[in-house]
Parts: sequence; structure tokens; C-alpha cells
Amino acid sequence: MSSEPVIRIQNLSKSYRVYNRPIDRVLESIMHRSGIRESGTRFREIDALKPLDLEIYRGETVGIIGRNGSGKSTLLQIISGTLYPTSGNVEVKGRLSALLELGAGFNPNFSGRENAYLNGSIVGFSHSEMASKFDDILEFSGIGDFIDQPVKTYSSGMYVRLAFAVAIHLDPDILVVDEALSVGDIRFQNKCFRKLRELKEQGTTTLFVTHSSDLIVRHCDRAVLLEKGSMHSTGAPGDVVNEYLNLLFNNDEGQVEANLATTDEISHEENGLITDRLIDGCRLRPLYNPAEYRWGDQRGQIQDYVLLINGKVATSMCEAGDRIDLLLRIIFTQDVANPILGFTLKTSDGIVVYGANTRERKLDVPSGKAGSEILLRFSFTINLIGGDYFISLGLADDDEQKDNLAVDRRYDLIHLQVKAEQSDFGIAALNMKILIDDVH
Repeated sequence: MSSEPVIRIQNLSKSYRVYNRPIDRVLESIMHRSGIRESGTRFREIDALKPLDLEIYRGETVGIIGRNGSGKSTLLQIISGTLYPTSGNVEVKGRLSALLELGAGFNPNFSGRENAYLNGSIVGFSHSEMASKFDDILEFSGIGDFIDQPVKTYSSGMYVRLAFAVAIHLDPDILVVDEALSVGDIRFQNKCFRKLRELKEQGTTTLFVTHSSDLIVRHCDRAVLLEKGSMHSTGAPGDVVNEYLNLLFNNDEGQVEANLATTDEISHEENGLITDRLIDGCRLRPLYNPAEYRWGDQRGQIQDYVLLINGKVATSMCEAGDRIDLLLRIIFTQDVANPILGFTLKTSDGIVVYGANTRERKLDVPSGKAGSEILLRFSFTINLIGGDYFISLGLADDDEQKDNLAVDRRYDLIHLQVKAEQSDFGIAALNMKILIDDVH
């Protein structure tokens, strides 16, 4: 990755006029052309993007994430030149190839072949240059004889296959992708991301929008979080994804500051949990991660945990194949009508290995009454390749209107180190044996 910016965005904003009635748009245009000014207004201004500054560098893969209506697609359209900003400017260095929302960029009445040549001519390729690339485009897309059919007859998956194949074979210095890959099947998505890695090694800058936090963590060097048209934050993908999840689950309180109260002599119950419920026992545990990300309205709290490895209290790393028991205490300071209790295991770079919660398992969890508590246990076998993993725990309130409300989410709460005899790679430990049966 180079320190040279290939996209420089300065004081960029985009506003739209929303008219009260369709006729008001016509009247406004007539008045404007006539030079007549009215005291009232026939429209209101909607800010799709508020002034923002951003630099993206050569060879960088940047993911744009945010809730619906946050301005993600608007930003990519302005960068791609298909939309004009209201103010500010965008400087782009190099050939840009864009795969925007489904349906953009292709003439529906043209065949796939004709659209491929048309897109090539738009970015400056001659007919002979596109002819030399066409076989590769067709092979990558995998749509076969449909290439000579009008694209209006294509399924959404076929459309994306061809559009992506064309975009990556136009020798882009910058590739812009807006959610389109979410339409394709999983095998084609994997093929696309392998190609994106190849382009990155060649110095191509990639900018893409997605709602998938896993894709942001797995494929990006940096992430940008947009919220209500403003740049909320930018930085390491894992950190930005945590902030996005905070916004997504409707927490208005921000990150929670834990109770730091401690005592020199702490009493424990038979199960090992701390007796004093005013103490945040999680912070006193050997495998606690002080860099956890915590948020929620705190009507209930994940107050303490005990992690057992093969029946013994964990003090250090475990081994692949060990039995893990995680005992939790949840305390309620206010009523939580429909508690959801969840568990997620992630790699050190934020890729989800496994997740489960009581709602998806259809388990009957009693209502959390103020002053009450719930004890629960997660039990599993740690069939993982050696490495660093993080356990996240969550308490939410199942809400009919908002799906679920964050009560106490403790992301990356427990740092679990796994050691393994073999230096295999990946995530899952399959206990594979490699046997050479015969040699001739």
C-alpha cells in the first residue's frame, strides 16, 4: 500500500430537494427561470451527505459501512462520477471502474456482449482491445451462451456475474463496488474476493459498500462508518465494526464504563462466582480482555463469569479438543421483559467462528425482573487451530418493533489462547491424519 492518495475528498456534501407536491417542482423551475423569488418555499432540503473529508491510498482496500440511509451509495456514486455533489470536490487519480447498484451501467435492451464492449469504450478501450479481453470476461462470468441475449432477460445473479467480470477486466487503478456482490451465490463471491486480492497485489485500490461486518473485517485494510450523512469514524476494521454494531442496536448511551470496584478479599460462591454483585467480576478474571468493547442500556448486566477447561478454572491457554464450560451470572437492575442471551467466538482479526443465542435456539428464558438474576452455562469443545480467539457475550431484550435492544453487550470480553501440536492453518481443527500408503 502506497502513501500516495488516489482519491482525495474535500468538504464533500450532497443535498436533495424534496417537494411537497409534484406540481411544486414545475412551479419552482418556472419561477427560477423567470427570476421571480417567492417568500415561501415549495420544498425542503434533505442532506444525503454532510461535509466530509477523506483520503484513500493506492493499493488500499476500504470498506464503507453504515445503516440504511447513511449516505454510503451516494458517496460511491459521487466518487464514480455518476452523481454531482452539492459542494466540495473529489479528486481521482487513475482509471476507475465501478460496479454500482444492480441495473446501473448496462443497457437492458443490449446483449451482454454489446454491453461489455460499450462499457469498455466508455473508459477508453478500442474495439480491438476489448476483443482481446472478451474471452477472459466471458470465462470469468460463466454465463455461457447467454452472453448474446439481452441483459433484461438475465437473472440478478447472471447480471452481477457479467458486470463484475467486465469491471475487473478494464484494468482499473480503482475499483468501486456497491453491495452488488451480495446478490451472487457464495461460490461466485469467493471467486470475486480471490480476484480482488490479486488486484490488490497489483496495486489496485478497492472501495466497497457492504452491510456484512464479516466482509469488512476479513477483506479491508481500513473501514469508514457513515451515520446520517456524516463520517462517524474511520480506522481499523474491527474497531469500526464494533461502533457500527453499537449504532445498529439502538444504543443511545454509548460505550459503558465498567464498575471498577475491587476488594482485597473477595468471597466466592460454590460455583466460583463472586458473591458481591456490586463488583464487575469479569474484570478480575485471568482471561479478561481489558480492551473489550461494551455497550447497552444496562437494565441488566453480565456481572461475572467462570471459565472452566476440562473441569478446572482456566488460568492460561487451552489445547485443541479441550472441553470448555463458561458459567455466567446475569443480574437485572430493571425489568427486561424478553431476555436474549448470546455467545460469539471470533478470531483475533474479527472473523466469526461460531455464534448462538437463546432466541434462535428457541429456549424459554424467564423474564428478567429488577433485582433478579439468571445463571447460565455455555458448554462446547474447542476444536480450533492454535491461535488467539475472543469470546463475546451479549444480553438483549427481544423487542417486536426494533428486533432486539442492547442491554449489555461485551464484545471480545474473554481472550482465549489455543495451542495445538500441529502447525496447521485455517480455523477449524479437523484432526486430520495424512498417510502415505505407498511409494513406487
